[in-house]
Amino acid sequence: MAKLTIKELSKSFGTVKCLDRVSLEVDDGQLAVIVGPSGCGKTTLMRCITGLETFSEGSIFIDDELINDKEPKDRDVAMVFQYYALYPHMTVRQNLSLGLEHTTPLSRDEIRVRVQEIAHILRILKLLERKPNQLSGGESQRVAIGRALVRKPKIFLLDEPLSAVDAKLRRELRTEIKKIQRRFGVTTIYVTHDQEEAMAVGDILVVLRDGIIHQAGTPEEVFNNPKDQFVASFIGKPPMNFIESLVTGRDNKYFLENGEFSYEISNNFYKRYLSSFLGKTIIAGIRPSSIRIILHNSSSHAEKISFATVSLVENMGNENHIYLNMDSIKLVIKSDAEIVPKIGERIKISFEEEDVHVFDMDSKKSLKTYHN
Repeated sequence: MAKLTIKELSKSFGTVKCLDRVSLEVDDGQLAVIVGPSGCGKTTLMRCITGLETFSEGSIFIDDELINDKEPKDRDVAMVFQYYALYPHMTVRQNLSLGLEHTTPLSRDEIRVRVQEIAHILRILKLLERKPNQLSGGESQRVAIGRALVRKPKIFLLDEPLSAVDAKLRRELRTEIKKIQRRFGVTTIYVTHDQEEAMAVGDILVVLRDGIIHQAGTPEEVFNNPKDQFVASFIGKPPMNFIESLVTGRDNKYFLENGEFSYEISNNFYKRYLSSFLGKTIIAGIRPSSIRIILHNSSSHAEKISFATVSLVENMGNENHIYLNMDSIKLVIKSDAEIVPKIGERIKISFEEEDVHVFDMDSKKSLKTYHN
C-alpha cells in the first residue's frame, strides 16, 4: 500500500487553466473518488499522476517520494482507461501477463501463477483463452482491472471505468470494484462524473469544478455539510432546492422570505448563522428528501407550513419525485410511492430547521460550514 500526496498542482493548456493549485492526500488503502462535471479536469489530474501529462507547478508524492520527474513506467502506478484498451489480437491470458513480462523480472512460471490468482479473484478463469471480441462489457472491464492489479501497483487509477456499460451492469460492477479494492487494499483514485456512483464507491469524495477542488471528505460529510452551493447542487439526486430568501425580523422573530414563501427560524439559528445578514438576501437550500407533505389528518406548527401547487409527478418505482410551484419558486421533493398528489393540487409542505442550508449570495459559500 502507499500514500498519495498532491501539492499545489497546476496545469494549463495554452491560456486555459484546467488544474488550479490542486492539493489532495489519499492515505494507504483508501479509495478516493474524484467527481465533477465534464471538462472539470478529472482525467487531466489522473494523467498527471501517471506521468502521461506534464504540469507547470506543484508536486506529486508516493509514500513521501517525489515522482515529478519519474517516467510513467517507473511510478508503480496502474491505470484502467474508460474503454478498456485491451489488445484485440491477444487472449485474456496474454493481456494479463504482457505487463509483467516487460516490467518485472518474474519468470514465466511466476507470471502464470500470478495471472491464475488474479483471474480466480476476478472470476475470469474461464475466459483466459478468449479474445476481447468474445467478451461482454462486464467481462472486458474485469480483464482491464485484472491487467492493472496483476502488477500489484502502489497506486491504482480508474478513469470513468463504468461509462461504457449499461445502468444495471454499472451498479453491479461498482460493487465488485469496491470489493476488489478492499481485498487488495491498494490505494485507489476513481474518476467519474456520476455523483451517485461516487457516493456509493468512495471512502473520500473529491468534488472538482473548473480545475479547483471545492470539497473533499467522506460521502456523508460532503452530502450533509456541503461547503458551497455548487457542491450542494452537484451531490444528491434530485439536486438540492435553492430559494433566494430575504432575512427579516419582527417582534423578536426572524424569517426567511420570498413572496409566498415565509419560514420562521429560531433565534439560535439566526444568531449562529445569519445575524450579519438581517435585511439582506441569502440562498436557502433544502434537499428534496427533507421536505415532507403534510397530509390532511396531520398536525404541525402553523409557522412551519408552506403551500405549493403540484406541477409534475415522476414515478421512480419505490418513490415519487414531486415538482412544485410556489409563486416563482420551483421545488422538487421525494415522497413515498404511496403519496401521489394530482397535477394542479395545492398541498401543504414542511421541513425542519436543522435541514436548512444557507449560502452567501455573492461567494456561494455555506454560512453553516464556515461558521461552525
